[in-house]
Amino acid sequence: MDAFLEQINELNELQKDLVSLHPLFAEHYPVVVAYEALLYIYDYSSKTQQYEWVKTVPDDLYIPDECLAAMPVHHMNGRMCAIVTDTAFKDLEQKVYLFHEYVHCYVYEKYDERIVNRLQIKHKMDQLKRVTWELDYEFPYEDEIVVERINSLLSALKSKDLTQVHTARKALFTSLNEEQAEYWSWLEWNEGYARYIENLIRGKFGQESNHFGDTAPFNRQVFYECGSEYISLLVKEHPEYHTDLEQLFDRMQVERIQG
Repeated sequence: MDAFLEQINELNELQKDLVSLHPLFAEHYPVVVAYEALLYIYDYSSKTQQYEWVKTVPDDLYIPDECLAAMPVHHMNGRMCAIVTDTAFKDLEQKVYLFHEYVHCYVYEKYDERIVNRLQIKHKMDQLKRVTWELDYEFPYEDEIVVERINSLLSALKSKDLTQVHTARKALFTSLNEEQAEYWSWLEWNEGYARYIENLIRGKFGQESNHFGDTAPFNRQVFYECGSEYISLLVKEHPEYHTDLEQLFDRMQVERIQG
């Protein structure tokens, strides 16, 4: 649809202002819009420096309403794509969420497999053919001790005292088994970094920071919140972590490995 193409190119203009926040925004990724049982696929042209329509195909990905995601798409030869519906363009808030998905595209292409393959949980889930494990792993969100220690970590993060944060993280990891701890490590880095960049964008656009996930009952959003707040503190001490995500990941493993 021409309306989608126009909106994606408006987003592309906004993106130019974000390169000063992070060099990842100098990159561009295909956008797939799911609408009325069809997938409208667009890609960036370095020649025109704009997005162009590529193809329209039946929605064999079964994209749910109001989806915002990033994943490899077979219609684009397995390239990482931002997956959205028409609601992604309705206001600036939704557009910021789409930039969040661009972060995932960047991380996947530059770091993802190299880092996630270091974790045993990834190999186990591959053997079990659980392709959605990052979304539906049985993390003990309701365990009383885990909830108590997540709350302690959130309080420490709000204090911005890294010593308190390190103590709270060690305590949390001792309440998790090895697999659960790896799941926490992966999600807090992967989703936490995307939320961290998202909140930098929000600051640039004069929006309130996103802290969804900072109160019980907890779900996957707690990884976004704990990860983004921890990354923000680490970057203040080590600015290189802002762009060196592998070094950042290694630093974020310290309390899990030592604990």
